[in-house]
Amino acid sequence: MTNGAMSVGPPVLFIRDLQQSKTFYVDVLGFTSVHEDDTSVAIMMGEDMVLLVTVASATDMLMGETPDSPRGQKPSGMFNLFVDNVDAEYDRLSMDGVEFIIAPMDRYWGRRTAHFKDPDGFIWEISQSLE
Repeated sequence: MTNGAMSVGPPVLFIRDLQQSKTFYVDVLGFTSVHEDDTSVAIMMGEDMVLLVTVASATDMLMGETPDSPRGQKPSGMFNLFVDNVDAEYDRLSMDGVEFIIAPMDRYWGRRTAHFKDPDGFIWEISQSLE
């Protein structure tokens, strides 16, 4: 970075069960694991990285804070995955055991979307343009 410019790094998700989350993101969603240790996994979807970090490790990282995963809490945001065909992805993911909280629907802002939660309660949207 130069001249004070910033860029966004990968999201870091605090998760409870490292192996369960890795299986979900790699085997079900199709991310690629690029680094792993006892408390974290770095996964890639194309050019985009997401870090999965255990709650215990996050507690050490954020001294004085008490992090947790959002399981059982009210949603405070979501992540988007742009796909070519929401219905095909919905069918594929449903067959792999993903439970959707909102089935595919056309939105007035010009996208077709569907929503699911990962094992820790993070909400993900699959989305395609209607144009």
